Amino acid sequence: MSLQKKYIQLYSIITDSISDGTYVFGDKLPTELELSTKYGMSRQTVRQALELLERNEMITKVQGSGSYVSSKAKAFKKTMRIAVITTYISTYIFPHILRGIEEVATNSGYFIQLMATNNSIAKERDILQFLSGNVVDGIIVEGTKTALPNPNLHFYQEFACKTTPLVFFNGYYPELLQQSNCKIVTVTTDDYGGARKATADLIQRGHRLIGGVFKSDDIQGVRRFSGYADALTEANLRIDDDCMIWFNTENKYSPELKQNLNRLATACTAIVCYNDEIAFLLLAYLNSNPSSVTAIRSFDGTITGKQNIDFVSYGHPNELLGREAAEHMIQLLANKPVESLVMDWSTAQE
Repeated sequence: MSLQKKYIQLYSIITDSISDGTYVFGDKLPTELELSTKYGMSRQTVRQALELLERNEMITKVQGSGSYVSSKAKAFKKTMRIAVITTYISTYIFPHILRGIEEVATNSGYFIQLMATNNSIAKERDILQFLSGNVVDGIIVEGTKTALPNPNLHFYQEFACKTTPLVFFNGYYPELLQQSNCKIVTVTTDDYGGARKATADLIQRGHRLIGGVFKSDDIQGVRRFSGYADALTEANLRIDDDCMIWFNTENKYSPELKQNLNRLATACTAIVCYNDEIAFLLLAYLNSNPSSVTAIRSFDGTITGKQNIDFVSYGHPNELLGREAAEHMIQLLANKPVESLVMDWSTAQE
């Protein structure tokens, strides 16, 4: 067992003892040496656990005297579990995001309960129903098909407006942000600003026929389209239907989408892609077929190496975004004020 897991194990043992009344407000905890001997852990491990308890205001250290259970300990969340709901787990940018969440949560003494919706509203409902009967301290979640009406919003409202704070990352439901007296914050990328910047860059480079491929059932796709459209409008360029493609979760890899990408490749000189999954399909076509496209702008930074055309993919914050989402949750659980965060693509890390 690693040193990190050992100190978190001891942290959980002590918090459980506070929860069940073994230790109450004002009680003095055993000394570092006594805890080390009792649980077979090094003094360094015990010291780390006590530091985490103090940081979370579970105990108060008195120099020369010892560690005492604080007055705030009884009100502290007791399960030490945070649910993480994401659309996907093991593919694309998601392992990096989840690594960031887990790192911060684990270092703060929390365990992660990980679940995936596969961007299915039905699976999202099953997960939320499960969590309704299985208490967790907080929920870090990527919304499912966030650009569409969602019948599961009442679950989120019940969680956030009662006792369970929510942190949305990537996709979120705008309707929920209008709820007052609810603990809901978001950690997202600047999807509108990123697409606007990408389109403006292509315009500056002389392109006038700029196509776009965007996802219709996620708010990220809608906001990226808005940035793309506004950049064209500001440059007095029209949005040509022949240069536009919308797709959704179900038809992302359909033959029809690939055919439409082929059409786009001969109708435009540049294309703004929703993300690198789409850009990859488009580049594959361009590498083996004649085309008028000489530039592509995309998002997430997963395609590396030199391409045969002017290609830029703006890097997703990935692990940094995951860490920020978890940090926001830890702050909410400590009843500290925290604001939603929008991360600029220009400062994102690949």
